[in-house]
Amino acid sequence: MDRKIKKEREELLRRDEAAGEAGIGFYSATLDAPPHPHTVLGIAAGERRATPMEAVLSMQHRASGYGADGVLGVSIMAVGMYTDMYIAYGTAVQWAHAE
Repeated sequence: MDRKIKKEREELLRRDEAAGEAGIGFYSATLDAPPHPHTVLGIAAGERRATPMEAVLSMQHRASGYGADGVLGVSIMAVGMYTDMYIAYGTAVQWAHAE
């Protein structure tokens, strides 16, 4: 394998792992609904990013801007001519507060 390609792949893996660590603390799930009450705030779509985890982090940031506590039904889609970029999207939700 070409050294340049290997170095690029290693860098993307490092960025993906770093994004995964940065996203801790925000609820994101592929489930359509959690087992507790919530209010739907709308669709949260992140910006195009180089790794799947960076795309999820971008989506989480967008959802938190809506006041969301989490994102449900998360999907990650590869985009671009060579699928070298990713977008994550899902439904931004806010948990119901006990009265």
